[in-house]
Amino acid sequence: MEEEYQKKLFTHRRTIDHGNTFSRWIIENKTGVLTPSSLTARSSRAYHHGLVSRTRPDASYIADIVPPLAYKSSSSITSLPTKFVHTSINKIRHPVLVTVWTPEGRRLLTGSMSGEFTLWNGMTFNFETIMQAHDNAIRSMVYSNNDEWLLSGDQEGQIKYWQSNFNNVNILNAHREAIRDIAFSPNDSKFVTASDDGSLKIWNFNDSSKEESTLNGHGWDVKCCDWHPTLGLIASGSKDNTVKLWDPRNGGKCLSTLHGYKNTVTKMKFQKTGSTQMLLASTSRDHTGRILDLRMMRDMVVLRGHTSDVSSLAWHPVHANLITTGTHDGTISHYDIDTLLPENTTALEPVLKIPNAHDWPIWSLSYHPLGHILCSGSNDKTARFWCRARPNDETAFDDRYYHEEEKIQQGGGVLGYQQKNPYQYQSQRPQAGPTPATAPTAAPQVPAGIPGIPGIPGIPGLSSISS
Repeated sequence: MEEEYQKKLFTHRRTIDHGNTFSRWIIENKTGVLTPSSLTARSSRAYHHGLVSRTRPDASYIADIVPPLAYKSSSSITSLPTKFVHTSINKIRHPVLVTVWTPEGRRLLTGSMSGEFTLWNGMTFNFETIMQAHDNAIRSMVYSNNDEWLLSGDQEGQIKYWQSNFNNVNILNAHREAIRDIAFSPNDSKFVTASDDGSLKIWNFNDSSKEESTLNGHGWDVKCCDWHPTLGLIASGSKDNTVKLWDPRNGGKCLSTLHGYKNTVTKMKFQKTGSTQMLLASTSRDHTGRILDLRMMRDMVVLRGHTSDVSSLAWHPVHANLITTGTHDGTISHYDIDTLLPENTTALEPVLKIPNAHDWPIWSLSYHPLGHILCSGSNDKTARFWCRARPNDETAFDDRYYHEEEKIQQGGGVLGYQQKNPYQYQSQRPQAGPTPATAPTAAPQVPAGIPGIPGIPGIPGLSSISS
């Protein structure tokens, strides 16, 4: 008799905060093995003589993973956030447009289409609090470099100043249209804003009654901007397919215009870590991203492999060569820009892709300050957390975020989607001998007709009834 076996369905296990005292207590309580911290004076002698052994986790246990900073001198592959951890959803669901970690990394702050701030715990990922910050959609948020202030911009061109306790101290009507991006200067004395009205404005943080200068030059909506972390240099990207570099001094002079893209420039970030900090990453709706070397003023690599518009971008806070992008089809891609490429080639393919990270466009990507967690905010009204997989974890990529969906066609119409999940199948143990032949099954007989209904020619079951 054949026995059917089903692959074991593992319970989802979070891989964050593995060293807490409660987890250690669970191990000691279930195994009955004492650790040195819990040994009494009476049993300490037995421990030192080897009569009592400590529990040692197997090779797949997360306890052997240390923060990414410990792997800074090694390959950045060790710090790829590839494993799904948690999905955070508001009670009243709205698209998540912006995500940013608080400076100490204890909480994640999200801004939604409804104008609400939502705080999520950075270790357990559960809901903490929510507040109505703006009257309309929040389009941008940024913390100052000294970690004391938060600026947020909305759909109506309004900027709000927030203290670390989310006390609103100032409201600034900065632009006529939506504010797409905000960036602080290195000393936090100034900040720059990019808007859909086609301009950038530089403001004095302490005296925001009037802008210091207005940077005009783009022919369409300005979608992104960033201020170099150490230099007096501003970069901006626009719907006119161009990237511009500006000198914020002397009224804001345009230094250079780059024409490499074929569609709207969506995101732009200077490299914040590394020895040089002379790289500028940008993405576009032409399915590509580019890494510009400011020393040579040319593209070092072109990020290929996207199947849709690239809508979000994030540098890793520890590994200067690791960059992550998100696209309109919900895919997250990780790139190692130090990958050795063939001569006269700049096209770089992703090291790893999460093809089904979200169901809708990913609007924001944010790394934890330590680099071990990545958060993504999407138009599917969720914020998802990703971390590094456990060592030797065979199920690291066996979930629905890595497997494509197939449509079910019935009667010429699409009735739904079926997930090709490796957990949801049954396998049979192979037999030692030949498989016994099975008797052929008779083809089902189509009834000649249905009693009480006159025959309709050409339709099975309703044809003429023979006399």
